[in-house]
Amino acid sequence: MSKKETSRGQQVVDVVKSDSVVSLGKEYLEIGIDAALDSGALKDIPLVSTVVGLCSSYGTVKDHIFATKLIKFLNQLSEVPLYERMIMVEKLNEDDKFAGKAGTALIEILDRMESEVKPELAAKCFSAYAREIINYNELRHMLHAIERVPAFEINGLAKFAVATIGTFQQFDQSTLLAYVNAGLGMNNGGLDGGAILPTDLCRLFVNSGVISLNGTTIGQDAIQTL
Repeated sequence: MSKKETSRGQQVVDVVKSDSVVSLGKEYLEIGIDAALDSGALKDIPLVSTVVGLCSSYGTVKDHIFATKLIKFLNQLSEVPLYERMIMVEKLNEDDKFAGKAGTALIEILDRMESEVKPELAAKCFSAYAREIINYNELRHMLHAIERVPAFEINGLAKFAVATIGTFQQFDQSTLLAYVNAGLGMNNGGLDGGAILPTDLCRLFVNSGVISLNGTTIGQDAIQTL
């Protein structure tokens, strides 16, 4: 791991553990993320400009996409009180997967997400972890599921989470297979070919409050742009 990556990861941790996250959320809500990036309005927020490289690295599409994902993640995470965010980072650094490199791990997680809408959902998972609604192992599996499930199928998860043998056929086969591939659905092994039903992991998204039962986890406008 390069020194640059380690430094960038530490900068992410610094932002997560600071009040600047709240400022970021306020700016994002007032003018919109694209406008904020294009105008450079986020440069005045302490630490944030350093993390996303607003002053120098916005020369490529990839940089802009990652900055967008990071800002959406941080904006959603700003709903968690500062002291809970600080405890969360310390807990992450104690776990084997993060091993004192929580910031770098967060960057890698966000970078692997193919859609700009997924970081908000990932932040909700971290929020649930910070509030001790889910444990570390559940957090890892939820993040893995978010990576694997197509973004356009996410808003159907609330409905699928309560699917039964009598209702699962309401879903398209491709949707069911996508949920199975993400570890969110499984065949119950029935003699008649079985039914694709939600796994405990799928239901955990709803039970933890990460996904609401009304299916409005991600805005419809965002989904329609995919």
